[in-house]
Amino acid sequence: VLSPLLVADSTYSEPLTQTARQAAAASVPPVVIKVSQGELVIQRGVPLGALDLEKLRALGLIDEPADVGRAAGWGLLALLVVVLLLTWTWRFRPQLWHRANTLWLVGLLLVSAALIIKIMATRSVLPFFMPIAAVGLLLTVLLDGGTAVLLMALIAALAAAVAGSIEFGTVVLLGGLAGIVTVRRGERLANFVTAGLAMALVDVVVVSAFGLLGEHDLAGTIQLWIASLVAALGSAVAAVGTFALLGNVFGITTSFQLLELANPSQPLLRRLLLETSGTYHHSLMVGNLAEVAAEAIGADPLLARVGAYYHDVGKLANPAAFIENQGGQENLHDELPPEQSAAILKQHVADGIDLAYDYHLPKPVIAFIPQHHGTALMSYFLAKAREEAVAAAGARLGTPEAEAAAATVDERRYRHAGPKPQTKEAAILMLADGVEASVRSLSSQDEPAIRAMVDRIVRERLEGGQFDECDLTLRDVERIKAAFVKQLLGMYHRRIAYPQNKIVELESRRAAGGGTGSGA
Repeated sequence: VLSPLLVADSTYSEPLTQTARQAAAASVPPVVIKVSQGELVIQRGVPLGALDLEKLRALGLIDEPADVGRAAGWGLLALLVVVLLLTWTWRFRPQLWHRANTLWLVGLLLVSAALIIKIMATRSVLPFFMPIAAVGLLLTVLLDGGTAVLLMALIAALAAAVAGSIEFGTVVLLGGLAGIVTVRRGERLANFVTAGLAMALVDVVVVSAFGLLGEHDLAGTIQLWIASLVAALGSAVAAVGTFALLGNVFGITTSFQLLELANPSQPLLRRLLLETSGTYHHSLMVGNLAEVAAEAIGADPLLARVGAYYHDVGKLANPAAFIENQGGQENLHDELPPEQSAAILKQHVADGIDLAYDYHLPKPVIAFIPQHHGTALMSYFLAKAREEAVAAAGARLGTPEAEAAAATVDERRYRHAGPKPQTKEAAILMLADGVEASVRSLSSQDEPAIRAMVDRIVRERLEGGQFDECDLTLRDVERIKAAFVKQLLGMYHRRIAYPQNKIVELESRRAAGGGTGSGA
């Protein structure tokens, strides 16, 4: 009955209430408490008030209760990153998986980047100044680009999660990728300069894009431009300044080391030139062949060339035992039993390893010395030994008696100890070494003869199973053969016969004949 007569004389408004609360709070003057350096904050035995607790909390003197859930979350995320990284390495980079030093290097760079991000992530602009992209540059130069891309992706994900900024994660990822693509193998200082400029450009573009999306105003965009430039150039400088040090600490051969080893003024190369000039020239030719073949299949051309320069240093122990150093003199192997000749040839591998360690060559370069022969047979001396065995038995060639006599020769004495080539570069060197020596012995070095010899050498190595332990494909082999033929045709090209050359030839013949005869 009374409901129609009841009228509300007041109503509740949430917006007006909030406005009133804010106005009331704004009308209260701020209370600022200053604590000077050296001032006594609390005194033993005196009860603590609310203000005392506020002072201790502001000064960070109260231990907050540990956030177990937050710690567990970050621990789980870190564990996931490590497991994924190790699984990827085991699956796609087995050569790194079996090298503990490289795993330690990857772990060091990942942990260092994560710590820097964690320390700086609470600031607004400061994280953008961090040279995190140096991680990608270092891994590209010291290991490979694929590993660098993976690690930069993981670091970018961590950066976005820790800083709570998709923009920061995007800058880390795309800037790092730009550096990885442009630094190449870091063989020249210009590579790092190019990488720094590329990273700076990409970072500026990313910041501009997020500015257009409304993430920050013009002033903020300019600040982030400056930060991006500093971070990009700082990453390049940090990579240049540390990659050689990290390479030495973790036993990784850098491109700068290889370039230094390729310098003809290196003591071991000088000895090779002065004491075994024929071997030195052979090594240079093999280096040229190995370099172009490595480029053709995407292997490391610098490593292949340097490995070729040092693969025969063991011949310094006995230069006259190798025909390229005999200078037209009698071949001592003509007077030696074939078994002894084979032992001399095998010994140059062991001597080369010892010499390489004495001169502190990097292990990747030393590995070329035994692998360039693999487990191949010394077919010339094996055939000679079988001929002598047949002759000693008084058997005629082609008869069962001759075959039985030849079978008495122990083939193992005429086989190199190995190991077989373990890398594409070592396989290339094996082929280049055999091809260069064989083509040099040809009486006719025209294209059909060169192509036939290259085919024969490659076929013999394939049939001998010398590439069973490296990831060389048949497509790679065809590209290597084409590169060899092209390079050899350039090395042994023919020239036109100049009239002056004909005159010199006639004069030399006249002098050899005692000066007799006269022209018409």
